[in-house]
Amino acid sequence: MKKSKILILIVALIVIAGGTGYGCYRWYSLKELNKEQIKISDYIEYTDLASENTAQVNWKYVAAIIGVIENNNFEKATTNEIKEVAKMFVNDKHKLNSLDKVLDKIGFSKSEKQRTYNYIEDLKYYGLTPSKLESDSEYIKFIESIKEGATTNYKKYKILPSITIAQAILETGWGQSELASKYNNLFGIKADKFWKGEFVTLETKEFSGTVINDKFRKYKDKDQSIYDHAKFLYENKRYRENGVFESNTYKYQANALQEAGYSTLMNDMGEKIYAKQLIQLIQQYNLQLIDNEAQGQK
Repeated sequence: MKKSKILILIVALIVIAGGTGYGCYRWYSLKELNKEQIKISDYIEYTDLASENTAQVNWKYVAAIIGVIENNNFEKATTNEIKEVAKMFVNDKHKLNSLDKVLDKIGFSKSEKQRTYNYIEDLKYYGLTPSKLESDSEYIKFIESIKEGATTNYKKYKILPSITIAQAILETGWGQSELASKYNNLFGIKADKFWKGEFVTLETKEFSGTVINDKFRKYKDKDQSIYDHAKFLYENKRYRENGVFESNTYKYQANALQEAGYSTLMNDMGEKIYAKQLIQLIQQYNLQLIDNEAQGQK
């Protein structure tokens, strides 16, 4: 792994500005971050390869490191280089190495480490669809409203936060469905004979296209819905038999859910597409980075 050289231009600008303070250095590094050069889909693909079914690597950490190594010229980054950096985040115990540990292993200087942190901060609201990732967007607000509950639930039932959030998005149209907005039911769970709580009767369409009235569970808040959903999956043996709870990354868990029959959704070719829909949502909104956080990488 080659060690990067800090741009001479940085030093020149600092001297011209008449100081060596953090504010001046940070202004330059953020202003000059070539985000448009970052092939985000490649970073997602290669960090997922490194993650395998062990723990989720953060693609933004990898991109920031590459930015420093290649002196902010992301077009110089090779596929092998991205893969090698991504692999450094997973240790022999199938756990995540911290960012600082990886930076030490590469041999970054103090200033190079700071530049890495700056790049990560600049990528905070960046991704495949930057316009939808701003902090005040309706999409991010919905994600944030259920992020904590999804993360807490993961620690108990091993349903990844990214999967929980993506399922809620699909089921409710970003929380806009009547069942979600009025009754906090994020997953369309019906009130069967085993349900002892409150319920509401609503019209629903069966697979045959027939419209009927059916009972759905009513929750006091979204967190209760998230908890009940994970508990439902955990207590159903078909999800265990299909490896849902042995899946440590979102692609594996999405496909395990599909194989277990969570959804029968198909395209015109008769192909199952539920896992694909979950994966696309997760990548589009950086939900896998919530998994990374939940699995202990800081």
